[in-house]
Amino acid sequence: MKAEVWSDIQNLIETYFTVPSLKELLLKSVADKKEEHSIWGELTWSVHDLLGGSNPAIHRAAALTELMLLALDIMDDLQDQDNTEKPWMTVPQEQALNVYTGLVTASVSELGALRRQYPASPLPDPAKVCEFITEAINGQHLDVTNAVQTEEDYVGMVQRKSGTLVQLALYMGYACTDANADEDTVGKLNRLAVYMGLMAQLDNDLSDLLRFDYKNDLVQKKKTIPVLFLLDEEDTEFPVIQQYYNGEIDQPQFLKHKPQCVQYVVDSGCIEYTRTIQNLYLHHADELFAEIPAASANKEAFREIALARFEL
Repeated sequence: MKAEVWSDIQNLIETYFTVPSLKELLLKSVADKKEEHSIWGELTWSVHDLLGGSNPAIHRAAALTELMLLALDIMDDLQDQDNTEKPWMTVPQEQALNVYTGLVTASVSELGALRRQYPASPLPDPAKVCEFITEAINGQHLDVTNAVQTEEDYVGMVQRKSGTLVQLALYMGYACTDANADEDTVGKLNRLAVYMGLMAQLDNDLSDLLRFDYKNDLVQKKKTIPVLFLLDEEDTEFPVIQQYYNGEIDQPQFLKHKPQCVQYVVDSGCIEYTRTIQNLYLHHADELFAEIPAASANKEAFREIALARFEL
């Protein structure tokens, strides 16, 4: 995280939150996010540079991206009841909800303040930002209600839940440039964001499949791409997963088969299948990115942040 962005994050919290205990919890939360080496703000700043921007407020826009995406991470953790070591998960839920709502409302308020401070500069529209957040919440609801039944359902849910978050991060950057008026470039960036969201979610899905604690997607009966692959096996030598999803055995019975289940997942081909799909998305993303007009050095810098981490 750039020093300017971190300074802006701290200043915003100091400005908007005057209750000492709430301020302390917020500062702990953003410090934890900083230690994760979050790239959300980098995406905002990098797409601004990609398009030749020179906005004096870009560091503050990147800081707001970090805060809004942290708020949505907190919402996700509260709903899934995982990542229990995080600062917002070690306090009563009502306090964590204050952190979530506080970050969202303060960020949108600060966007309005930026537009007043820099009336001649292109800046994100608070209404548009709220549209992205609302769409992500729609996707999140599909996830927490286990609405996914097919791969098509999964892709649609991830586009709304994860793709929209990347779109928000990119919007915060390109809205700070004159290129915001270029509908063709904006359309390509939004499609690129969807591919990035899908690839990132597939990474998360494999991680959540290969751990065997409460967060494991099989334990939670979630239907992700690798899980759907497993459930599609008709003549499986390990029917326990299908039996569990069909309600024929309960969770304690399922967990008795933990070692065999882990081995079956590794041997099944679902990991390779998921990586193949991810690599296909990366190929499409690279083709799309090549069509975006920008200086080669800026493109290389953006790709390193946005796409390189998905290379197998």
